[in-house]
Amino acid sequence: MTPTEKDNPLLAPGLPRFASIRPEHALPAIEQRLGEYRRVIETIEQLDQPDYASVVEAETLADDALSAAWSSISHLHGVTNTPEWRDAYQQCLEPMTRFHTERGQNRKLFEAWQTLAARDDFESQSDALRATVEHELRDFRLSGVKLPEDERQRFAEIELRLSELGNRFGNHVLDATEGYSEHFADATALAGLPDSELELLAGLAQQHGQDGWLANLSFPAYRAIATYADDRELRERFYRAFATRASETGPQGGQFDNSPIIREMLALRQEQAALLGFEHHAALRLSTRMAESADQVESFLRDLAERARPMAREQLDELTEFAARHGEPTPLAPWDIGYWSEKLRDEKLGINQEKLKPWFELTRVFDGLFTTAGELFGLRFEADETIETWHEDVRYFHVTGGDGQPVAGLYLDLYSRARKSGGAWMDVCRTRLNLGEHLQLPVAYLTCNFAPPSDGRPSLLTHDDVVTLFHEFGHCLHHMLTKVPIPAVGGISGVEWDAVELPSQLMEGWAWDESALARYARHVDTGEPLPADLLAGLKADQQFHGALALIRQVEFALTDLTLHAETDADPVEVMRRINGEVAVIPAPEFNRYLMSFSHLFDGGYAAGYYSYLWAERLARDAFELFVEQGLFDPRLGRQLAREILEVGASRPMRDSWQAFRGEEPRLEPLLASYGVAAQATG
Repeated sequence: MTPTEKDNPLLAPGLPRFASIRPEHALPAIEQRLGEYRRVIETIEQLDQPDYASVVEAETLADDALSAAWSSISHLHGVTNTPEWRDAYQQCLEPMTRFHTERGQNRKLFEAWQTLAARDDFESQSDALRATVEHELRDFRLSGVKLPEDERQRFAEIELRLSELGNRFGNHVLDATEGYSEHFADATALAGLPDSELELLAGLAQQHGQDGWLANLSFPAYRAIATYADDRELRERFYRAFATRASETGPQGGQFDNSPIIREMLALRQEQAALLGFEHHAALRLSTRMAESADQVESFLRDLAERARPMAREQLDELTEFAARHGEPTPLAPWDIGYWSEKLRDEKLGINQEKLKPWFELTRVFDGLFTTAGELFGLRFEADETIETWHEDVRYFHVTGGDGQPVAGLYLDLYSRARKSGGAWMDVCRTRLNLGEHLQLPVAYLTCNFAPPSDGRPSLLTHDDVVTLFHEFGHCLHHMLTKVPIPAVGGISGVEWDAVELPSQLMEGWAWDESALARYARHVDTGEPLPADLLAGLKADQQFHGALALIRQVEFALTDLTLHAETDADPVEVMRRINGEVAVIPAPEFNRYLMSFSHLFDGGYAAGYYSYLWAERLARDAFELFVEQGLFDPRLGRQLAREILEVGASRPMRDSWQAFRGEEPRLEPLLASYGVAAQATG
């Protein structure tokens, strides 16, 4: 019997009915939507004269219905990763992958879209419609639609296998992260950890039904040990466990090993690229980016490394000398870096992450975030406790414009908890849609893993957390402010991968600037603003060990690029080689960070990790304009919205950038943000 919205909440219109959705609803809903979409495609295949309504509008509506169900399923899989939701997600992943591969290789459907592009009136259509058609035709070609039958079949087999492997990779990382833990019955074993970090570990213990303190490899817990624990052997144990997660070595060696998964994924990606006529997978991925070639990206990255390396060496030497004065053996081991960096930061700048926490209470920071969005873009945020959510900590906000009209919706899921994927991310719940009688406002998910409130105290953020929050909110703004009526090229959809981080990295500026901090950096108990000495220290902290941080990002990006530009590359050998060529801190032989590098193997950043630095060049240059003309200037905010946020992928980002900035992006603001002089070379 065909499921309906009455017996399957995933099929219901409007916002997801999270209180009612269960894992057993997932597969029937996906099968229902896939069947409906296939019938739409069959209708298009039989058209004698395809037109925009019968192709673009029909497919858009079918895809939106499918995406709505899949969005809820994939989101619940990430934030409530129980065995039941894991199984449900896996059951849906195969038919979803098969369908999209099948659609991408449908020659009759491809020809229908080609017919639209060949119409006499095509050039007179809206930017959004033309971009949608052009993107679809490009994606058909990149899906192998023009390949001979046997090669198309092989391409489809690879696509399905890659989907399976990526999901397994992510599950292994989560299992390894939660599979290693240490319980502490006596707090003396955790000497050096401040009270707030002890409260975090006590909360983890309580979640597992234990007294005392518990630390696993979730990032808040790992960071607490790595940054503050006086016990060097404890720091080493956690470093080894963290750096070898999901690998063949370390304390969990072989238990959740991603090594064979990575090798197979790399080989399959290279095979797909070859089938499509590309030299390697990096060339395939770069064919849809702002960057023009792998050589251009490599040159960009190595130039940054050469500029940053001399200062990075100086920063490491200073840290080593500081630790040696305090009796630490040298050279420093990797598990010493974070610990002594925090102490040097405290001595040199008069601040540390723990000292700053009382000035960054979560609710007040959000007030500052919402106020910033209000002044720049005229937005207002109103909480609605009646909207169903997936956890009691989650809140929903209606977003309205300056005229009081609805603009979007926003879900906030901010605290870490068991079976919730680590990190922070923005994702799409609903897309903007405005076709005929069909009108739908965009809705975003903003998910973080901050330390939850405990013992009657509110959640206090590190400043790193504040930066993360502004970053992810920038993605939300990109999605929520779109004016594009067709989802395929609206918001973040279809935007070049090496440009999609522009709004998020731009918003980070309001987490650092003095005038912005004055609005929300207030003491949790007294309401006093951030004192002058801490403010000065925080401003200096933006560049503290900046060259080391820049080198680390270049190392990750070059490793990713090399893995996807060299055929038959051994992943661990590439990781070690790039570390030797670029880094100033040698990685230990046992380090296997690649095996938990979810960005590359379960997150869409394959051959694209460079995008963070590429887009950051745009973002830092854009923020300079706000510094010059007014950090809360609504006119400039309106210009940013009009030329970048609202237009999405309805035009290339290169054109949107020129419309906003009027000149090529400069490298100097990026280097300055890391404290690296523009003229410095290695």
